[in-house]
Parts: sequence; C-alpha cells; structure tokens
Amino acid sequence: MEESEIKNIKNLILGSSSIWRKKVLEDLGFTFKTISPDIDEKAIRDADPKKLTLLISRAKAQALIDRVKSEFGDNGGEGFILVCSDQVIVCNGVIREKPLSIKECKEYLSSYEHHPAVAVVSVVVVNTKTNKIVEGTETATQHFHKIPESRQDELIKQGDVLNCAGGFTVEHMSDVTDRLDGEIQTVMGLPKTLTLNLIKQAMC
Repeated sequence: MEESEIKNIKNLILGSSSIWRKKVLEDLGFTFKTISPDIDEKAIRDADPKKLTLLISRAKAQALIDRVKSEFGDNGGEGFILVCSDQVIVCNGVIREKPLSIKECKEYLSSYEHHPAVAVVSVVVVNTKTNKIVEGTETATQHFHKIPESRQDELIKQGDVLNCAGGFTVEHMSDVTDRLDGEIQTVMGLPKTLTLNLIKQAMC
C-alpha cells in the first residue's frame, strides 16, 4: 500500500484532543474524526520512558475501542483505524510530563540550555474491524539556545507550554531552538514515519 493510498482512508480516528497531534495528521493530508480518552495517566507509572509511554498509549486505546464502536458504529462494516499516542520529555535522564506550575515550567525552560530535550513518543494503532493492534516508539532530540527569563514569561503568558510535556512547544520557539535530531512531528507528539507505518500495518 502506497503512502498516498494510506492518506486517502476515510475511517481514521485520532484518540486525542491534542491540537499538535491533530496538526500532524492534518499536515499529512488525513481526514479524520477525534475522540478523547478519559483515563488517569498518573495511575500508570514506569521508570523507563519508552515503557511508560507505551503503557499509557495502550491504556488510551483500550479505553476507546468500545467507545468508538458505540459513538461511531461499525462504519458500514469497515470499522475504524484508531490512533493513540503518549509523549514524555527526558532531560538529563529525568522524565518530564506537563509542568505542574509556572515555577516548574520555568525550571524546565531554564534547564534546556544545558541539556537537550529528548521526546519519547509511543503510538498504538487499532483496526476495530479486525481487532489488529500494532505499536511502536520513536524519539527525537531537540537542542536549545539559552531561553531568557523574559522569553520564558512570554511563552508562559501565551499558555501553550503549560499544557505540553516538558513545558515547551517548538512551534512558537524558533528563536531559541537549535538543531533537531529526528522528526519535528515526534516533538509535536505524533511521529510521522512511525505513525504512517503503523497505520499501514493495521490495515493489512
């Protein structure tokens, strides 16, 4: 199946309310529905960021499979392709999720001058017709220049950084970002190549 054929599918559902994950799929040319998982992510813990994001992604998918069927039906017998994802940032060996306060967000932003932010993202894709489940994990490393306190205040006032793993969103920070090792979509929360490959696998 060619990439153009994958993008033409009409039964894709994104299991997320993230505006950044939506943007990744929109930029890839997908038409899709969205549904938000309602799970307690904090109840799922693991010291390994790859295992943690995979466990949470699986939990999101499992929580949504029945809801997809009840809310959207069986799509004329064709079912749906459900995409769920989870992301954490690892900085200097420490896992970071969304900052719990402005103070913590500033601590995060100040630290990236010294240690890059490694985005760890897991994706789980479910074919609700065949019940086939495929999954994978990808990483990308974002390097930063120094982020002055005045710039931190601007970012926090804007609000997006408080709702992102690691307390940053590269879409609004081109003035302080340095090189990126990996795909920008991974930093945004939905790896491009991995997601396309998993969708292809789920459809086979």
